[in-house]
Amino acid sequence: MKIKLFILILTLSVFVFPKAQTHRFIYDVPYKKDSTSTILTKENYILDIGPTETKYYTYDFFIADSLISNNIPFPKEMKLNTSDIIVHKNNSNAFSQYDLLENTVLNLQTTDIQNWKLSNENKRVKELNLQKATTTWGGRNWTAWFTMDIPFQEGPYKFHGLPGLIVEIFDDKNNYHFQLAKSENKKALVENQFIEMAIEMSVPITLEKYKTTKLKYYESPINFIKNGIGETNSDQFFLNDGTFVNCKNSREINEQLKNIIKKYNNPIELDKAIVYPK
Repeated sequence: MKIKLFILILTLSVFVFPKAQTHRFIYDVPYKKDSTSTILTKENYILDIGPTETKYYTYDFFIADSLISNNIPFPKEMKLNTSDIIVHKNNSNAFSQYDLLENTVLNLQTTDIQNWKLSNENKRVKELNLQKATTTWGGRNWTAWFTMDIPFQEGPYKFHGLPGLIVEIFDDKNNYHFQLAKSENKKALVENQFIEMAIEMSVPITLEKYKTTKLKYYESPINFIKNGIGETNSDQFFLNDGTFVNCKNSREINEQLKNIIKKYNNPIELDKAIVYPK
């Protein structure tokens, strides 16, 4: 499969960390929100590798940070409650997964290891030498192409542990496809107010409690959000995507949210998918 690599002019000096530096890699991610559909949604995700910590998040969070800094309201098309923020220490198997449920942020600690099988298959794309690897993880079979030309044992989402950066990775059912599109070298540590705010307000939670909370959210998204806001008597509020909720439309929006949650239940880690009531 052809990989779109727009900016990959990297030299060895790029990979030497001075004090306070971030290497940013941006991925194109076409994926299926609904596994029963052929429709693909395409988003861009950012992988920021710092001296000690790596963060993975949707490009919308980068935009959100700019909006917060300039006191500008979020545009209606931004769905900030649909994506996770993934954080982990470099060369570690411990991950912090921050799941945004409107005004509530769940902090799930996980340990994730992929048992990679290296292949002798190689190819050269643009300036990069790529090697193939495969693994079964998260309930899916994955094929990855990594490069030792970029000596970071990291990749998009929670994928890591190969002897070089993961440039491309996809599952055998074509539900998810991560492709490196761009690289940037930041001379200072990257700070994101939106992400830091989400982490600060997050609630630590176990996997069992996580599933219970997601089911509770599904039962009545509107009530869950109102409780998270702390104004259970308020009949008027905004969702993160700009939707205005009031007493006249709350029931309709509640059903819409439930249908969306149930329909778009195709997570990367399929073995952790929530089983919602029929």
